[in-house]
Amino acid sequence: MQAPTRYLIHLAARHSNWQRTDIARTLAGEVYADAEDWRSLLHYLLLGAGAAFLLSGIFFFFAYNWVALAPAVKIGCAVGSFAVAAFGGLFAPLPAPARRVVLTAAVALIGAVLGVLGQVYQTGANAYDFFLGWALLSLPWIAVLGYAPLWLLFTGLVNVTFIMYTQQLGIELSYLVSGMLLFAFNLLIWLFLWARYRQRTGFDWLLRAVAGWAVLVATVNVSAGAFDERPVQLLLTTLFAAAVYAGWVLLGLRERSVYYLALTGGGSLITLTFLLLRWATFANAYLLAGGVLLVGVTLLTQQLNRLNRRWRAE
Repeated sequence: MQAPTRYLIHLAARHSNWQRTDIARTLAGEVYADAEDWRSLLHYLLLGAGAAFLLSGIFFFFAYNWVALAPAVKIGCAVGSFAVAAFGGLFAPLPAPARRVVLTAAVALIGAVLGVLGQVYQTGANAYDFFLGWALLSLPWIAVLGYAPLWLLFTGLVNVTFIMYTQQLGIELSYLVSGMLLFAFNLLIWLFLWARYRQRTGFDWLLRAVAGWAVLVATVNVSAGAFDERPVQLLLTTLFAAAVYAGWVLLGLRERSVYYLALTGGGSLITLTFLLLRWATFANAYLLAGGVLLVGVTLLTQQLNRLNRRWRAE
């Protein structure tokens, strides 16, 4: 049975005679975090921090002692660390959260193994090959575990792979086109995560993080690309971003979440400011752009607060 969410509770309250006190009690017991939830969050944070420090120690060990180590020792340490993490996560009697964290560390150590092999044998591979192989090898682990931090790692690898590919191979793409493709990649990842995992607990922050990064990419792309003399590409990129923003606005209104409204509104205001600076040729262009940004932020904040208060009242 699906756990009740704030949206479902508000939806049931609007179409029933559910008492306000019962609604508040249900929200407090099923939606809002209590002391036990905070203790669980602290437990996960400390567990993740321990795994991160362990991985940092392994990577720094290789970096500091790289010259002094023999090739066989280098490969053996990297593969041994990965094997310990992988087999420990698969077969050790660990609780489910610890098992997922250990297996996530194993996926991160895949990068160490690939990096060591590439350095020892001098394969001459470009950096994008390294990140591409890492991303592909992490896919089976992601498919089996379905763990949000693993998806975050995969999203980062996809972004770095694309950026390295366009830079190192000298692909003849304009700034606007490459930025639009990067925005499209992140949008596809967000759509897949939303379609598959939106009902899963613990994926809300990942969906918001991927959407936030996608909006940042689109904002920087259009804002910086506005100064290139490519009006057709600028128009197509802006229309594509506007269509995606409109979809996120509808999603925020449907789910009664101010996050997507604030995200798309802030990105649109910043983009509009840079477009004004690009096309305004009079002396007070900066004053106009600053005034538009100030008024836009004020109106956006007021509207979001009004929506939030109305949704809470309903």
